[in-house]
Amino acid sequence: MSTRKGWILALVTCLLLPAASFAQSIYVAAMRGQAGATNVMSGLYSLNLANGGTTFVAPLRTADGQPVALTGLGVEPASHVFYGITSGLSPTAPQSLVTLEPQSGRVSVIGHLDQPGTDIVFDKAGHLFIWLPATRQVGLVDLTSGHVNVLGKPGPPDAFGGLAVDDDGKLYVTPSGAYGTLDTVNLDTGGLVTGPQLKGAPFPGAITAMTFTPSGLLLAINSNVGSPAAAKLVTINTSTGVVAEIGNLPDDSDAITYVPPAHGMSDILATMSGRTLALFALIAGLILAVIGMLVVTWIRRR
Repeated sequence: MSTRKGWILALVTCLLLPAASFAQSIYVAAMRGQAGATNVMSGLYSLNLANGGTTFVAPLRTADGQPVALTGLGVEPASHVFYGITSGLSPTAPQSLVTLEPQSGRVSVIGHLDQPGTDIVFDKAGHLFIWLPATRQVGLVDLTSGHVNVLGKPGPPDAFGGLAVDDDGKLYVTPSGAYGTLDTVNLDTGGLVTGPQLKGAPFPGAITAMTFTPSGLLLAINSNVGSPAAAKLVTINTSTGVVAEIGNLPDDSDAITYVPPAHGMSDILATMSGRTLALFALIAGLILAVIGMLVVTWIRRR
């Protein structure tokens, strides 16, 4: 009987521990920062995927207080260090590779980027990819210098583009705006493989940034490219190209990243959509009901 009791307690612990340790693990950077703040050109926000709400975390500034405007965010999977690329319009260190501390918003400059990028993403192996809209190419960024090794042949220029990598290492890019296509990158040649037509985006402007959650959800920022630029958090179906709105983001939101989990299961739960969480809750309820029946049976037999 003691063995059965141990299994029951283990099951209960496995169910309750993730729920008790939900951690926010998605971040958004807005180019102009928090409304009403002084001398803030970029602000970092945490994102609640369940309702699309954002919470201001910190202004992004250098150690001496100079404002920095980010246009791309990524987190190195092994070290969990936050990296960013600055906008060409940033008042400090434009077109540069930087690191940042998410709690304080402190930014440290690594080096100047060879070419301007609009989004970055790390793969599982720790390679940092960058989207280069001026030449319609993907590049690999040297984390120590900011040097960019460009892949493939150049194409017609564009002004925007989001970049994301899935769990299998496949790179996705949106090179032609919110009504363009969701393409993939052939890493052997660097060429783009045309994907499904995007449809249903709230704004016809651009998809400026993307990130995958561990549950396979492709999140993106859809911007109307105004001044200030209204922004929406959306999902993109990688098979059909259908875009679905989740909610509003702060004006001028231009970068999004998922933070790799320190505890896999809890972070997977924290980044599930509301519908998926409801399904999980139903399954968990059924499992708890079964556990309850086993407990009652065990007590009666004692």
